[in-house]
Amino acid sequence: MIQPIEEPFEDAGEEDVRPEADERKGARPRIDEADGEPGEPKPSAEEPGGEGAEAPVDTEAESETEAETASEIRLEPGELRGALEAVLFSVAQPITIRTLSEVFGVTVHEVREAVEELRLEYIDTNRSFRIEDIAGGVQLLTLSRYDPWVRRMRRKEREGKLSAAALETLAVIAYKQPINKADLESIRGVNCAPTLKTLLDRGLIQVAGREEGLGKPLLYGTTRRFLESFGISSIRELPQPELEKEMAEKLGESRPRSAEPPVDAPADAGDGAGHEG
Repeated sequence: MIQPIEEPFEDAGEEDVRPEADERKGARPRIDEADGEPGEPKPSAEEPGGEGAEAPVDTEAESETEAETASEIRLEPGELRGALEAVLFSVAQPITIRTLSEVFGVTVHEVREAVEELRLEYIDTNRSFRIEDIAGGVQLLTLSRYDPWVRRMRRKEREGKLSAAALETLAVIAYKQPINKADLESIRGVNCAPTLKTLLDRGLIQVAGREEGLGKPLLYGTTRRFLESFGISSIRELPQPELEKEMAEKLGESRPRSAEPPVDAPADAGDGAGHEG
């Protein structure tokens, strides 16, 4: 396979060298006469001819590297079923037979045979999952009778404690909702994509719509589960730091005034008693 690629480059290299050699022969007659071989100059490492002569070697090395890489990922006989099973376990959506044939470098017929063999194997060995035909492709799905345990595990994961980053993100969404991801990250100063996914998976936030504007980004807001988790019936019941600060300042200003009458009262009472006597 390498030989047909190598010959054209060698021919191109010779064509590039000879015209340059003829030009250099006219420009540097003394060197050509001293060599005694005016028609066959010796290309040096600094001349373009020398560099052109090395190009086929680099191309040949790259071709060999690509061939070695292709041979490394080539499936051995009998490995297709295992590779197919691994890929199906790694994807969360249906994948077409044609796509699988391109991934493994085999025919569509071979992929179909491997899929059917795995399908029968899962049934014969009473596995908890099956290969199902979904939306024009194939996908591994858990049998419905195991759904209660899967749901219980999902529920247990959701009931775990939230990290500090997740709580901070949830607080920003609760107070600023509806809010898009860019504004959320601008407030927190970090990438919030993983935290958003965690909060969405736990049902504490939801997509509340799309913002009008460039790209129409998603808007996020809290859910009923959020209210239940924090023991409130409405977002209005959330603590209002600004309002509490304002109320504290007003109370602080009013307390000295309310404390003045008790201090002056005894003095007035004493003066009144003296005048009566």
